[in-house]
Parts: sequence; structure tokens; C-alpha cells
Amino acid sequence: MARDGQEEVDYGQYLKPEVKNVINLTLAFAKAVGQNQSDKTENLVVSPYNAAACLSMVAKGADTLTREEMAKTLFGTDAAGLDKAAGDYASLNTEILKANKGQVELTTANGVWTNQALVTLRDTFADDLKKTFGAEISAEDYGDPATVKKINDWADKNTNGLIKEVLKQLNPDDAAVLASSLYFKGKWTHPFDTKLTEDKTFTSDGNARSKTPTMHQNFDDEGSMRYMKGKDFEAVTLTYGEEKHTREAYKNPTMRLVMVRPTDDSVSARDWLATQSTGKVPAWLAPYGYQDAIGSIELPRMDIKQKHDLIPALQNMGIKQAFKEGAADFTRMVEAGGDRLFVSQVSHDIVFKTDEKGSEAAAVTVAKMTLECVRAAPAHVDMKLDRSFVFALQDIQTNAVLFIGAVNKPNNEMKAEQQATPPKPPKKKASKPRSHKKQH
Repeated sequence: MARDGQEEVDYGQYLKPEVKNVINLTLAFAKAVGQNQSDKTENLVVSPYNAAACLSMVAKGADTLTREEMAKTLFGTDAAGLDKAAGDYASLNTEILKANKGQVELTTANGVWTNQALVTLRDTFADDLKKTFGAEISAEDYGDPATVKKINDWADKNTNGLIKEVLKQLNPDDAAVLASSLYFKGKWTHPFDTKLTEDKTFTSDGNARSKTPTMHQNFDDEGSMRYMKGKDFEAVTLTYGEEKHTREAYKNPTMRLVMVRPTDDSVSARDWLATQSTGKVPAWLAPYGYQDAIGSIELPRMDIKQKHDLIPALQNMGIKQAFKEGAADFTRMVEAGGDRLFVSQVSHDIVFKTDEKGSEAAAVTVAKMTLECVRAAPAHVDMKLDRSFVFALQDIQTNAVLFIGAVNKPNNEMKAEQQATPPKPPKKKASKPRSHKKQH
């Protein structure tokens, strides 16, 4: 969006190209998934960062137009540049994991399970996935229910039990399952006091009001709340990880939660978030621009679980060939039959929880391949996140966004408020009907 007749600054100029791409993909992805949600009053929480890992593995097995579309949509490059872009993403992931070690729990994992009766992976493809993504690869009996359990157990293990089931069944013509997981658990740098948590009003889109457990914290000069005021939003950030500056140890927080409230109360959080997908990195996700703030924050506890079918969103974003029987080309993936393979499912499971201690979140993306049958002076801020708001879980060192969402129903503890109803007008006294004598 332009401001005062000037073109808006692209804050991506301060970031590594791969980080800028992750943020742009995150915003485009959130917009596309949101547009395809049938119930616009629901929450919208996604991890494009996680989905990119799974889809990158799929893309490495693609060729011709299928590869071209996936390279452009995921990385803004062409087919020839796909391998480098995917490698840069994997290197970024390694950097983020290393930077957060010892401060928060952050893990990623990748797996591939093939139908041993239908396909054999090319050695070059399998070796590439092992080297680039550390993928676990195995050939399985798709007719054995234990294979579905094995994949679900993998998801359960790699999300610390937050996501227990990602597959219900496998069909005889399913050729391969590729999956990526992401798990995060972090303690607030400054935890909330549970004694200050109380039920307060949260206004969802459409002005529906509910009572929900709401945390409260005051920040003084020693606090770590940072604030930004934009043209059409206010944003605050809270950090995760220990902060210690002593001779024995020097630690800074490594992850932050960005929370954004649109200035115009008539604009829903999801609609505002959709406007942020412009191909440029917006100020509220940039590494600079926030200032120290004193004041307070009110934040509802969050407990959100969602499952998305990503195919419609990915098609809207430009990936089309991969989902077409008879048109998809995955000849780089398997030794034979790659021209008959297509992507029949891309599911995205999400859990995001926040309480007084910190946050815990997980994402698993599953792609199923099927064989075709035939620092300034502190501002004073009192930020109340008491209506729909946008949030992003962001790595501080690289600025990569791991989760993003628009919250409309923070948790399942919400209790609808009784709406005041206007008094009914007094009933009019019924008049007796006139009697009509029969005329002779």
C-alpha cells in the first residue's frame, strides 16, 4: 500500500533473499488459504514455512511444466534454479535450528514412505532428499494398516503428541507419502502471572462477543514489549527465551510473537492480513522499526487446532500441473511411471497454544502421490487484543516466519455473552370484534 503518495518501502531489502522469499510466501499462502475457507468466522492459522519443506521435496521430483510451476510459486525462480533455492531454504532451516538451540525447543523432520508394490525412487532423488532435508525414507506395504499407523506415529513423535493423526487410510493406487513436521515450544522471556488472568470480553468478526480467559502483564523500563504504530495497524512483540547479560553468560531471546491489531475495528483480522500480500515485506515483519514500550498487554489464551486441504490454495497460487492426472510430470522422482504420478492430497495440520508460561505449536504437511489409474524513548502502550487479531511466530536472528494466523476464536473456553435485548413494547389490548347482525 502506498503512503502519502510514496511507494511503500520493501523491508525485504534488509533481509537475505531466502528469508524475503519465506515471508512473501507466508503472506501469499495465508491469503490463498483464507480465501478458500468456507467459514470466514473460523480462525486462520498456517505454517507456510513447514509446507514449503514438504512441497520442496515434491518439487525436486518434478520435471518440465510441473517443476516450473512449483519453482515459481515456492521460490520465485525457474526450474533450473529450483535445486539451489531449495538448498538455500534447507540451509536457512539449519541456521534457525542452531540459533534457537538451548533457548527454545524447535525441531523439524522430513519423511518419505513409498508403496513398494508400485514405485521405486530414483537413487539420485532419494540421495538428494537425504542430503538436503535429512529425510527418512522407507518402502512399505500399503495394504498393511500398520503403514498408516507408522506414518501417524511419526507425526505424533515429531510434534510431541500435538498432532496424532495425519492419515486415515492408504489406497492401493497411492504410490508415495512425503511429509514434513515442525515443532516449537518456548517460554516467555517475561512470563504472565496466572493470578492476573481473568475472563474478559473478546469480540470476534461480526461483533459476536464472548468471555474468554485473558492474560495481563505490565511492562516497565525493564520489560521486553516492543511496539510499532503503522498507518492502519498497531503491533506489539513479546519474546521467548532467556535474557541474561552477565560475565558468566550472555543470552538474548531468539524468537518473538508479533501481534497486530488493525486500527479500524470494522476490518477483520483475516481481511487485513490478506492485504499484506503485496510481494514486499511489510514493516511489522521487518527486523527494524519497533521501539521499546512501557505499559500493558492483554492477550487471550490461545488453543487452536486446524486441518487445511491445501490443493485449492496452491492451485490459486500457480501450482496446477502437479494435481492433474495425465499431465503431471514426476519422472525425476521414480524409476518408472513418473509420467503417471500426480499429487492427490496436500493436507496441513496445525496446533497453536499460548498460555501464561509460553507457547507450543506444531505443523505437519503431508503430500500424497497417487499413480494414475489408468531503540527510541519508550512509548506508553496499553495493548488489548480483545478482538480479532493477526499474529506471527518469527525467528529473531533471521526474521523467518514459522507460523502466521488471524485469530477469531482464541480457545474453546469462550462463553458467549448475553446480548442485551430491548424491552418489548406493551401489548395492545385486543378490542372485541364487532357483532354483525344478519340482515333479512
